[in-house]
Amino acid sequence: MLNINEYGNIKFIVLLGIVLIILLIIRNILIKKINKKDLEIAEEVCIGYEEIQEDYADIIAEAYGTLAVLADGLGKNEAGKISSIVAVKTIIKMFKEEGNVDKITYFFNKVFKKVNHEIIKRVEKDKGGASVLSAIVKDNLLYYALVGDAMLAVFRDKELIRLSEGHAISEVAKREYYNGKLQKLQALYALKEKKLLYYMGQESFKNIEICESPIELYKNDIVVLMSRGVYEGLSWIELEEILKAKRFSVEEKCKEIMETVKNNDLNNCNGSIVLMKYVGK
Repeated sequence: MLNINEYGNIKFIVLLGIVLIILLIIRNILIKKINKKDLEIAEEVCIGYEEIQEDYADIIAEAYGTLAVLADGLGKNEAGKISSIVAVKTIIKMFKEEGNVDKITYFFNKVFKKVNHEIIKRVEKDKGGASVLSAIVKDNLLYYALVGDAMLAVFRDKELIRLSEGHAISEVAKREYYNGKLQKLQALYALKEKKLLYYMGQESFKNIEICESPIELYKNDIVVLMSRGVYEGLSWIELEEILKAKRFSVEEKCKEIMETVKNNDLNNCNGSIVLMKYVGK
């Protein structure tokens, strides 16, 4: 039988545990309120003709910044799906564990190398991988890192501006041609290809596209993260028209974009999109 002291100790421990849980809940609510003052966020996924949904995305708001991650898996069977889930969860976990991300370029390099290692551990060699796009909004500054063919853009003053370049063979060919490193016939052939040159899950992985300096956000800017299934599933003009529509909230814009993708016959692949509207000062 428990004596009075032992009973008192157990009661105290239980009470302490309850208090800690309540404090954690309050902390999360406060963090979300802090970030909601500056950002309105929405996320949508659409299912196309592909059997397995290989896209995966998540967003986390902390006191030191908001992180959005979008991954588009590639490979047969479950390899692509596993790769994209592993990528997103690894980045989210490390963002939480860092506590504060002062050296963002260092963080991106570190976390993408970790993601690549984790995918290789779980997926058979050359059987799967993922395009991974990660964006951090800290105060009014936007930072991003990308491997693959996901796309980052910012909608400002009724115009959608593409920020990322990507690692599709066609995109790399354009850059190499304009830099004088590729002949015209080689470039034209490469432009027809939609294959990826670099993606997460390659043993020879080394190329990360990281913004050299942060992008300053202005009030009502909308940061757009999207997979290939979205930006090939509707025209750039259609995308701009939906984003500029004042009658739509961020959530409604997100849903409208995905409905348009579903109804168009341009691509009809699985796709995902994240919108982050900056409403701060």
